[in-house]
Amino acid sequence: MPSAAHWGLLATMGMAHSLCGQAASHIPVVDSARAAAAASRRGAAALEAHDARAAHIELKHAALAWPLQQGYLWGRVVSAAMLGDTADVIAGLQGYAHIGLGRSVLGDTILRPFRSLPEFRRVADVLEANIAPLVRSHRVASMSDSTFWPEGVDFNPRTGNYYLASIRHRTLAELRPNGAVRELWPRNQPGMGALMGVRVDVKRGVLWATMSGAPQMDGYVAADSGLAALLRVRVSDGVIERRWNIPPAPQGHALGDLAVSAQGDVFMTDSYEPVLYRLRPGRDTLERIVSPLFRSLQGMAPTPDGRTLYVADYSYGLLRVDLTDGSIVRLDDAPGSTSLGCDGIVLDGTGAIIAVQNGVSPARIMRFTIDDAAHRIVRAEVLDRNSEIADEPTIGTLAHGEFVYVANSQWEKHDDRGSPKPGVPLTPPLLLGVPLSPRR
Repeated sequence: MPSAAHWGLLATMGMAHSLCGQAASHIPVVDSARAAAAASRRGAAALEAHDARAAHIELKHAALAWPLQQGYLWGRVVSAAMLGDTADVIAGLQGYAHIGLGRSVLGDTILRPFRSLPEFRRVADVLEANIAPLVRSHRVASMSDSTFWPEGVDFNPRTGNYYLASIRHRTLAELRPNGAVRELWPRNQPGMGALMGVRVDVKRGVLWATMSGAPQMDGYVAADSGLAALLRVRVSDGVIERRWNIPPAPQGHALGDLAVSAQGDVFMTDSYEPVLYRLRPGRDTLERIVSPLFRSLQGMAPTPDGRTLYVADYSYGLLRVDLTDGSIVRLDDAPGSTSLGCDGIVLDGTGAIIAVQNGVSPARIMRFTIDDAAHRIVRAEVLDRNSEIADEPTIGTLAHGEFVYVANSQWEKHDDRGSPKPGVPLTPPLLLGVPLSPRR
């Protein structure tokens, strides 16, 4: 019989989706994801009624409708195991492994009856290989304050300084090449939210940053929930030159990553609403861009010519926004891969997308090579999988020919109220660098 933990896990997974009742969008990937979410929700209802057979039918439907989402794939495996359906346990595990995901399954109690099967051992070996460390990164910089809670990072090539955004202390820190740290303004000031994204505008000599009210901030009060703004910051002394406040939304705001184009456009994503914002050079008004393909927006990467913006959506994958005509499409995934769960992204010198993919198991740094027409991903390559150190990678930047990323943010080390979890030690903020060697 499944344990209470397995019932609870599947029920939580199934109830986590809110798009099930929406009308058809006539965008195939959106409608497939919605169909999967609806099936997952029905599966959750069946689980609550302890109807394992009905639950498996629905959870298998979810996995087949949207086979790029690891939660659905694992739901199929566990519900098949509840029924003792050997063929579907193996098929589900193979689907999980096929898109490059890993998991240690030999110790999972619900899968114990299947461990002696040759087919199970073969797919278990693949899953283990997919979580094995692939360490190509090295330490670039760090801070001594383990409470800083870093999220976003960027690099100023003129000075060699890194800038880190703090969720916990509502400030930005400047990390200098000699190891000195300067915080641009005092911590936990009233009216300031959690700093999530930061980007250096080298041409204009300013920093851009995003902030949002979050319970994880030190000293959070209910009134902070409405905080959401784009900031333009003077680097020399931390003066906030301009602040664009975002009006309240029913579900709140999570202004996460941002990007600055070579032409001076500033882009910002809101994961909760979800909206892509654009501030054109010389303008004072934020433009709102919406699409059915937007569900949980994360990082962005503009092309050097300013015509295209690549956007990571946690739920739908990598998107291409045509800034000349406003069209938005999803990039097709390369065979045997998934682009769901990407957080911060940048473009390397070849036009490939370098991504922190922390919404899959295990978290890793990826390079997604795009075809010349920018319609699909032709290759997905793991650049770094340093899980022992990089337990919570988030956002990265380019520096000295490397991708430098925040290795250990602290979301999973705190509860929803921002209190540290008992027995889970905090570690000093660490930046890791991954050399971007030529593609083979």
